[in-house]
Amino acid sequence: MDMIMIRILFLLLTVFSLKLSAQETAQNTSNKSMPGGLNSFRAEVAKQIDLSDFVWNEPFNLVVTFVVSKDGKMENVKLEESSGNTEFDQRILDGIKRIRKKKWTPAKRNEEPVESFYRLPMTFHPPK
Repeated sequence: MDMIMIRILFLLLTVFSLKLSAQETAQNTSNKSMPGGLNSFRAEVAKQIDLSDFVWNEPFNLVVTFVVSKDGKMENVKLEESSGNTEFDQRILDGIKRIRKKKWTPAKRNEEPVESFYRLPMTFHPPK
C-alpha cells in the first residue's frame, strides 16, 4: 500500500466517527457478533468505504440496517435514513456491502440460531 493510501486510511480511521447500535427482533436472544467483535466490524467498515475523492465540510449522519441470518450471513443491507447526499450514501452502502461475505455468529433463542436485525447509525466528520 503506498504512503498516500496509508495516510488516507489513517485519516478516515481517526476523523471518521462510527457509532453502532443493535436492536434485536426477538426477545430472549443471545447476542450475535462479528468475528473480532464490534471494533473489528467498525474498522472493517472504515477500510471498505472510499471517501478519498469526496469533499465535504459538514458532518453527515445516516442509518443503515441489515439482517444477520440464521446462517450468520449479512443480508438486506438498506439505507434507513439518508445523509441527504445520494453519492455519499451510495459509497457507504457499497462499502458495507463489500464486507457481507464475512460470517457473523448468529443470535440464538433457546440455543437455536435465529435471524436478527441490526440498525447502524453513522456519523462522518469532514477531514480537517
